[in-house]
Amino acid sequence: MKITHELKKVALAATIALIAVPAFAQTTATTDPVGFITLTASGASDNAMSVPMIRDAAFAGPVNGSITATSFTVTGAAWTVNQFVYDGATKLETYYCEFTSGPLQGLYYKITANGASDLTLDTEGDSLLLHALPGNATAALASGNSIRIRPYTRIKDFFEVSGVPVIEARPNAFTAKDDILFPNYTAVGTNKAAALTVYYVTGTGWRASGQGSTNFANTPLRPSEAFILRRRNAAPVDIVNMGSVLMNVGTSFVPGGDGTSANDIYISISRPAPVKLDDCGLRIADQTLSPVKDSASAFSRQDELLAFTAGAGINAAPSSTYYYLAGQGWRKVSSADTTIGQTVFLEPGKSYVLRKKAANTGRDWVNVANY
Repeated sequence: MKITHELKKVALAATIALIAVPAFAQTTATTDPVGFITLTASGASDNAMSVPMIRDAAFAGPVNGSITATSFTVTGAAWTVNQFVYDGATKLETYYCEFTSGPLQGLYYKITANGASDLTLDTEGDSLLLHALPGNATAALASGNSIRIRPYTRIKDFFEVSGVPVIEARPNAFTAKDDILFPNYTAVGTNKAAALTVYYVTGTGWRASGQGSTNFANTPLRPSEAFILRRRNAAPVDIVNMGSVLMNVGTSFVPGGDGTSANDIYISISRPAPVKLDDCGLRIADQTLSPVKDSASAFSRQDELLAFTAGAGINAAPSSTYYYLAGQGWRKVSSADTTIGQTVFLEPGKSYVLRKKAANTGRDWVNVANY
């Protein structure tokens, strides 16, 4: 998958303008750099992809107490009830809350309800009052910590230009053309089947296999999660992703095995620039909290990172397998004597499979901007 990108007016981490965010936010915020990145998906192939850019913030402000495991109040808000909640009728955006300072910095959760100045989040079993993170086993949200509210990128935002799909549409629901496959993040196993298959039907819109007439145009594409563009057309296709650059720490949960079965989980970075394996945070010194566990030897490997070559075809096997050799560093299975942590990168807009061993539980993956 070929990648080109351009950031308008500013280099990463350079001068950023102070502008007003949308009127309903009732505040101002320092904006992230903006621009676009072009991803070229190969023809006649599965393209493991992700969204490297993020949407502009709709609100930025500090937490102001009344904190529970799933909710809190915010200073400077004057919202209408459930302003940030998707309803499928008049509100077609799904929003999430991103923590931008404090112990929970980098975490984000979908907003399930809001009042005039309070938010309730789908924390997926986590607690805002106690969340173990690398370097802080008792991390908790506190008054004064800052947040941003952003809309997720949707299928229509990523795969349409002026209301027209960039992938090849089906003439009807039964004639296979290009598909968007969503990996299964809940089941445990390897080489898992997709949880959802979405496609565009000419004259009808975005639909999904087995889901009838439900419109999937507004389906969120979450940061750090993957989707696979199964491009059946032999020609490559360019997808231009416009938006903001994530300047914040990125934190996402990587599920593990269940004690019996290993688990394949697609991962990616929500960054517009490549990140070295040594710098991506997948392996940290504290092995109790490391998403990738050290391997004792090339013949006794723990967690593995699987990468895929562009244009390799449909249902192609991984082209490279990486692991972390204890006391040595990142290695590639086919060249176990060479340390590659400074020469192999996680690429923007691409996704990889982290194969967790059966006995290795899930962990939060924290990565810091390298720009």
